[in-house]
Amino acid sequence: MMINKGIPATGNLEIRVVKDGKIDIKGLPDFKVTVPINEGYILGRSDNASSYLPDIDFLNHEAQEAGVSRRHAVLLHHKGLIQIVDLESINGSFLNGRRLSPDVPYIFKSGDKLSLANLEIIITQSD
Repeated sequence: MMINKGIPATGNLEIRVVKDGKIDIKGLPDFKVTVPINEGYILGRSDNASSYLPDIDFLNHEAQEAGVSRRHAVLLHHKGLIQIVDLESINGSFLNGRRLSPDVPYIFKSGDKLSLANLEIIITQSD
């Protein structure tokens, strides 16, 4: 039996927003990105008051209402695995309900629930 120690930092990732407590795993993902090699992907939201655009923008997923910061977290390649780092967001990031300490990389496994404030997402590796 193989223990899942995290998502390997290879290939592509699919990001799906959980809507009304449900996730559509058969439909198209909300975002599909190549695994970051040197730089990470900033997760957040854009708005009319700022010219800043995050790499993965959740604005169209009611992110502002959910409390997502403009620069909320970063998805990165760290020690051969995909990890998440909260960027000192006001409303916090949560992994399976546990609040993440800012500026600390956390490993997550395929199927783990990641919340940016009150916006829940699932990140999986894809073919």
